[in-house]
Formats: sequence, structure tokens, C-alpha cells
Amino acid sequence: MARRDRRHPENADGEWFVDDRCIGCGASSSIAPGLIDLTSSGTQFAFVRQPANDSEAHLAELAAEVCPTRSIGTESGRRWPTHHPVDIAHRVWRMGSNSPDTAGGNAYLVQRPHGNLLIDAPRYTDRLHREAESRGGIAQILLTHRDDVGDADRYADAFGADVVIHEADREAAPFATRVLAGAQPIEVATGVQAIPTPGHTAGHLMYLLAEEEILFTGDSLAWDHHREDLWAEQFVCWDSWPNQLHSLERLAEYRFSKIIPTHGAVSPRLDPSAMTERLRRLVAELRERWMAERGPVR
Repeated sequence: MARRDRRHPENADGEWFVDDRCIGCGASSSIAPGLIDLTSSGTQFAFVRQPANDSEAHLAELAAEVCPTRSIGTESGRRWPTHHPVDIAHRVWRMGSNSPDTAGGNAYLVQRPHGNLLIDAPRYTDRLHREAESRGGIAQILLTHRDDVGDADRYADAFGADVVIHEADREAAPFATRVLAGAQPIEVATGVQAIPTPGHTAGHLMYLLAEEEILFTGDSLAWDHHREDLWAEQFVCWDSWPNQLHSLERLAEYRFSKIIPTHGAVSPRLDPSAMTERLRRLVAELRERWMAERGPVR
């Protein structure tokens, strides 16, 4: 529960607030970007304005649901109904109950006739177990990388699900039942490709739902509401920024119209050619910055 006695001083005056236990994961801001934004420190978030209507109050409630430190609350202490997983795309739900072990990363349930997928994992709760069960269970847990394993082991045990990860990040999920190797894409389920995208971590993977043209991008690529464009951040690259740029550049080989990141905002659905053009511009911009700071990327 959010702590009123620890309300961040940069919250806008009013009912809703973020307390100073915020870890700066950005999960809540990705849901309510017009309400919640970075503070002057650049490492925590606060309400930059209060909800102006019922629709915005609903967004604040959803933002509170995903906050891994339970840092979002109201001065009155009022309660609201627990929300079900949120519909992100056709048969794709953001699960909520983000785990502090994943620095607040989002996890997604994808309902498919060949078996449902869980992309990364939230904290384990009875409510989310029931929600997944009501939608047909979980056949596979597809981990993008070591940072966002969460309670994947508990969901795997509960549903008898296979767990997929790349060998370079395997130590974070020793219980994984399918370990991918190498740099080539591989089909991990009918119509689902795992694409090795090293950089953020050595074993980072993205998952492409070919028919739906949806790319789950993990921590390597997101949508920036301020730019209204694709974006990637060097300061959260833990392994190799040059490798991450190369991985992003290679994504132009694939057709997708929507990206769904583990950290960051979901993109609108765009024409695939427009998405590819935005991606190329982004890589060129980031590479130019890197070269100006460090010299040529090899």
C-alpha cells in the first residue's frame, strides 16, 4: 500500500500520489503517461497532474495495479475494484502485479489455439493464476532475458508449462526446459519466432507473432510517448550497446506493425513499412550519437 507519509514532494496537489519508494521502473508511466512522469531527479516518478475525469482515474487505478513497490495511492485511502488483465491487442493481455524482481517489467498473456503463451513473468498471485486458467492456461513461458524471469518457475509448475530462454542468460532460469543457442531465429511455437537480439544482455530474445505482426521487444526497444516514436536507451544496456544497435538494425528484416515491450510503452499499430522506416531512423540517430561520444561502432 502506498505510504501517505512518504508522498513524493513533486506530486501535483490532490488525491493521487506516488510515494518515495518508487524504483523508477516506468511501468505506471507507460499506462498513464499524461498523469505520471519523471521527477526532476530523473530516477523516480510522480503525478504531474491529477486525473480530470473518470477515464483518467481508471488509468491511475491501472497504473497502481502494475506498480511493483505498491507506491501509488490516494490521500483518502479509498479502494477500487481489482482490475482484470488489460487487453493490449487481440487476445493479448498485460497481466499486472508486476514483480519487483523484474524491476517492474510487464508480462503478457497471449491466447492462441495451439497453446497460450506467457511473455516474461509477473509475481505469482492466486488471482493471476485464476485469470490465466480462465483463458486456457499457459503452455509456454517465453522469457526475453535474465532480468524479467519473475515468478516464471511458479507459473511453470502450476500449468506444466515449458520455459524458453537463451543459453547466454540461462543461469537466471535454471529450470528452463528449452534453451536456445546461437544467433539465428527459431520457431518456438506455431507462427512464433524467437529472434536473438543480444545487447541489453548477451542472451536477449524478442518474440515475433508473425500472423498478428506483433513483436515483443523485451528491454531493447519501446515506444516513447514524448517523442511519439520508437526509442532505446543506452543507460539501461547491461552488456553491449554496439551489439544492441546491431540487433535493432537487423529487425528491419522482419515484418511487424506493433511492438510490445517488457519495459516501456506499447506502440500504436502502424503500417509495417512505416515501422521499419522509424526503426532505421532510430538506429541511425543512436549510432550517430554513439560515434560522436565514443568513436565508430564496429
